[in-house]
Amino acid sequence: MGCFAQLLAGYYTSSLSTFLISFFNMPKQRIFGLDLLKALAAFFVVLYHVGMVDLGYREGVYYYPTLTQVLWLFCACGVPLFFMINGALTVSRHYDLKKTAVKAGRLLLVALFWGTVAMFLYNATHDENKPFTIETLYYYWFLFSLAYFYVISFVIGHLPDWCRWVVVAALLAFPFLTNMIWDFIILLNPEMTLPSWGHVGLFTMYGLVYLYVGDFLIHHRCHKFLVIIGGIVGLALLSVEAMAVVNSTHAQFEGGNYCFPTVGALLLSIALFVSLKDWNVSNSFSRRIVTFLGNNALGIYIFHLLLMMIYGFVIRAWFPSMSGINVHPIVAVLIAFVYMLASAAISELIRRSPLALLLRL
Repeated sequence: MGCFAQLLAGYYTSSLSTFLISFFNMPKQRIFGLDLLKALAAFFVVLYHVGMVDLGYREGVYYYPTLTQVLWLFCACGVPLFFMINGALTVSRHYDLKKTAVKAGRLLLVALFWGTVAMFLYNATHDENKPFTIETLYYYWFLFSLAYFYVISFVIGHLPDWCRWVVVAALLAFPFLTNMIWDFIILLNPEMTLPSWGHVGLFTMYGLVYLYVGDFLIHHRCHKFLVIIGGIVGLALLSVEAMAVVNSTHAQFEGGNYCFPTVGALLLSIALFVSLKDWNVSNSFSRRIVTFLGNNALGIYIFHLLLMMIYGFVIRAWFPSMSGINVHPIVAVLIAFVYMLASAAISELIRRSPLALLLRL
């Protein structure tokens, strides 16, 4: 037992040394702008899951989005940017059937493995136990969706080019445009109920739009001024959605999954993508930080949720008075950065271990 412990300690000491060396010798053949977008997308997802901020809803008072709410709406770009970056890196590569099957299969393996780990950890840190079903194992739904998209993109890639844009146009009409129309209907008639069918379930197919838009934007130059104006319009549309949903449901609107298949999230995500995809910096330390985070973006998506479960358990067990409290937005941002850096460090260590296959797309 003592020998085994020594071997284990030696292995992880070696891994830690390798990790530190890898941080100071980051791979040079990377696109800085895309790494920056990966890091930003991961940050938005982590910040959304951190929550812990007062977004301004007060029961019985007509809701107008606060500045904090408007800023937090940028979190709606987290998953869309994830799909756009994957589209920029994969769609034009024209994988054959075997490579497509391997990539999709690997994604499903990663999603199922870490989804199972998440369920075990959830049941270990909560009083109530969730049964292991397909629905509960769908914890990392965006990875399942990306696997489906690879297969669909492969099929569409063997059809005439116009077929791709017919699919994009159809999805833009429904659910993107229909969701925007419903936002304004609910805004004018808050007693009506906003339908959810355009936001969930089968309609994670909206991710195909982001996949193909990402591929288009990486190969074409866009007028940045017009794109930024579009981003401002997108943020305004997201604010309209927040106002409509809160005054209809009488509950705080946190955005996230609900925002993804909307015109607002699309325009804002395009603005961020175009503004940052060619970004570059000369400062070597900044490049290392961004490259480190971009290289471990998948690990950040996966591990921050596991770390949050552990944190929640510790708070409920030992500091119950702190459970559910709100903090200043700047504190929430700092907490998100801590989760992000810790998750990236765990990811880097695992990527240099025998479990590396479980963190590779």
